[in-house]
Amino acid sequence: MKTYIMEGIVTALSSISHNGGEQNGITTQLRREKFVQPDGDVEDVPVISGNSIRGALRDIGMYHMLQRLGYGVDMESGSVGGLTLPAFYFLFSGGALTSNGESALNVDYFRRMKETIPLIGLFGGAIGNSIMPGKIKIGKMIPICEETLHLMPEKLKPEFVKSIWDYCQLEMYTRKDDEKNENLRKMIDGETRKLLEQPGAKASITKAGPQQMMYYLETLSAGTKFYWKIVLEDVTDVEFEAFLTTIIQFSKFPRVGGKSGVGFGEIAIKMDKWIEIDSRAHLEGKEVDFVIGQKYENHLKEKANEIKNFLAEIK
Repeated sequence: MKTYIMEGIVTALSSISHNGGEQNGITTQLRREKFVQPDGDVEDVPVISGNSIRGALRDIGMYHMLQRLGYGVDMESGSVGGLTLPAFYFLFSGGALTSNGESALNVDYFRRMKETIPLIGLFGGAIGNSIMPGKIKIGKMIPICEETLHLMPEKLKPEFVKSIWDYCQLEMYTRKDDEKNENLRKMIDGETRKLLEQPGAKASITKAGPQQMMYYLETLSAGTKFYWKIVLEDVTDVEFEAFLTTIIQFSKFPRVGGKSGVGFGEIAIKMDKWIEIDSRAHLEGKEVDFVIGQKYENHLKEKANEIKNFLAEIK
């Protein structure tokens, strides 16, 4: 088994909205982290969390695997091959710890599961009262700006950068009250239309009241560049190919952050070559090129029944 490291530049092709629950009135703010500056000062900088990217990659990889195994709707017969809800949560969300009366970790069982389902080896998961750690380390996407430049690898430092706040903006959005549109109003039943003509009736008819609002989103502008690093620790060849397959699926619709349905979060990724490290004692690696072969696809075909049996046991 080998460890692989890859780092590179991500460029925002459209503005990015990524909040961590911070809100200031009608303005939703970007998720922020503190960065200590060379002079000792501390600056808040918006950062795209590694957790959000890891979750997106996990979903994409698991969905692709399940499709290959025949889960979902059969377009010819209309039959549905589905997972149990615990298996669904285990694959897509990582599962959850529960008390099932078993105190000992079944190392052999988990070893066989990770060998059979390579993506579990990569992303890990929790079953019963045990946690299987994953081998993949997905870094945060850190904006390359004045406040973070001192932490960037030398080979990736641009000649010129500006403050992070030059890359941020407020975007204003509205949601209109379609009930006021006479054309659309005809789609509401007559009794309700009569009630709506009475002052103050709308709030009593709908829980939310009038469906109109104005709000602001703090975003990182298109063209913002980020530093991103990925580490695959002690992976097999099949696990490595499983991750590359996942990255290829992600590249078909590369988005980060929220509101992708209205054009946010499109990115371009330019990564350096993978660095292969053979020994933990000597961290000097070598650049490697990989062409995705058939190892992972063949594995899914050969182990299809075993994978399905493992998933069926998760209840």
